[in-house]
Amino acid sequence: MSRHGDIGSSPDTVGTCVFQYKMPRLHNLKEVNENIDRICELVKGTKLGLPGMDLIIFPEYSTHGIMYDKEECMATAVKIPGPETDKLAKACKDNKVWGVFSITGEQHEEHPRKQPYNTLILIDDQGEIVQKYRKILPWCPIEGWYPGNSTFVTEGPKGLKISLIICDDGNYPEIWRDCTMKGAELVIRCQGYMSRTHPSRLPPALLIAPRPHLPL
Repeated sequence: MSRHGDIGSSPDTVGTCVFQYKMPRLHNLKEVNENIDRICELVKGTKLGLPGMDLIIFPEYSTHGIMYDKEECMATAVKIPGPETDKLAKACKDNKVWGVFSITGEQHEEHPRKQPYNTLILIDDQGEIVQKYRKILPWCPIEGWYPGNSTFVTEGPKGLKISLIICDDGNYPEIWRDCTMKGAELVIRCQGYMSRTHPSRLPPALLIAPRPHLPL
């Protein structure tokens, strides 16, 4: 933050907001879409108040909420792209900002025979989904997500190379290593779980800027 309350940004610096969003408990698609509308308004308001913001990041489970009920989980799973992500894309385009959003869940290709994915999307300031990452290591046995199988690197705002990972993925060094070996300069780890007893007390999103030019 700079002294006047804006987010510092320059031609070679990415102004970033990690939004502390309370994890909701939602039960149907109507409630999910109402929550998405609130998130879109927050994107608008945050950009208005912090015009130096280039990138806004929301935590895991912030869009659909935590789904403890299997039937509700399957009923609220959506396609990417779809009407729900279209709203988020429009918010990014209208406010000229990049965004990271959680989709829990994304319909499996064999929906409803298989469980949904736990997915993060990176949307650019033109409203295009430029990265879709599916959680590789769901937190078993609590989470019932279908696992993804790959990390990705995308050129983000001002050329910054970005990888997305989710929560428990970050407990395994192989995931970080895979991102950095592919050229990531920033690894964004979004999560919805904060342990009151674990010494790390991790925040809803953890930004790690590796130095890929050094020997691994």
